[in-house]
Amino acid sequence: MRATEERLSLRDAADALGVSEVTARRWVKSGKLKAHQPGRKYLIPASAVEELLQDFRPPKERGLLTGEQALKMTRERFAKAVKDAEMGQLHKLLAELVGDDLTRTLNDAKAGVEGIPQEAFSLALEVRAELIERGEKAPENQLPTFKRRLEALHLV
Repeated sequence: MRATEERLSLRDAADALGVSEVTARRWVKSGKLKAHQPGRKYLIPASAVEELLQDFRPPKERGLLTGEQALKMTRERFAKAVKDAEMGQLHKLLAELVGDDLTRTLNDAKAGVEGIPQEAFSLALEVRAELIERGEKAPENQLPTFKRRLEALHLV
């Protein structure tokens, strides 16, 4: 923390993060939210709140995870985003990841597989697994390109 950096009270930090003061305190104790405790009260650097806001948005403020965002995420962060997403978001994400019917790579063309880049296909498999875990039956039935790729690999 820089000496001139703004410091927030625990309550102000919790408000900025959209969580309760109890949750903010728990995050401080777990190390998720950086803080200083010069006396009895916590002081949270504004930069710590900003850093956490980049990774966290309250559920009612979460937007749809796009295919473009998914392809840029680490696997761990993607897996967490998929677990946290609503069913409708997962269906839209799956469709976006596999919805292109154009042959994308020479390797796919040689293999006779249409349209889904390997990285997008890999992420789509994770989304499909989450949907099935939540009780969905064969989400690929609405996505012919994805279904053909699964069939070609003997995954369905």
